[in-house]
Amino acid sequence: MAEQITIAGSVFNVPVRYEEGHELTANEASALNQTFHENLRNNFAKRVESRKSNGELDSDVKEELQSELDSYADEYEFGGPRGGAVRDPVMSEAMKMAKDKIWDLLKSKGKKRKDVEASAVSDLAKKYIDRNPSIMDLARKRVEEARAAASGDLEALVAGI
Repeated sequence: MAEQITIAGSVFNVPVRYEEGHELTANEASALNQTFHENLRNNFAKRVESRKSNGELDSDVKEELQSELDSYADEYEFGGPRGGAVRDPVMSEAMKMAKDKIWDLLKSKGKKRKDVEASAVSDLAKKYIDRNPSIMDLARKRVEEARAAASGDLEALVAGI
C-alpha cells in the first residue's frame, strides 16, 4: 500500500508504514512519545505563560495547571483538531470535577501528584462518574451557566458598537 506525497513540488509514492494495531519498536515508541510531549508543550505553553505573566505561578496555581495538563494529556489524540481530541464540554467538566475530588482525597491521605499516575486518576474519575450520574447533571449545569455568562458578556460588548 502506498500514498502520494509532494516533495519540493514533485509527487512521489511512499509506503504506508503504520496502521492501527501496528506493534511499535522501541525507537518508534520513543519518537512518538517525543512528538507527544512536544505537542503537549506547544499546545499548553500559552496557558502557562498567561498565568506566569500575571504573577500567578505559585504552588497552588502550578498544581491547578498540572491537573489541567493531565486532563489534556489524557484526552489528547494525534491528528485531532488543533492536535487534541474533540471533547464533549460536559464530559470534560465532569472529569475535571471528579479528578479534583480524587486529588483532594489523595492529598488528604498524604499523596503527592508525582506519586500517582495521572492515567490512574483518570480511570478512577471515569468509574466515579459512572457510579454517580449526578456529576454529569452538575457538569451540564456548569457548562450551560458558563455559556450563558459568556453570551451575556458578548451582548454587552456588542451593544456598544
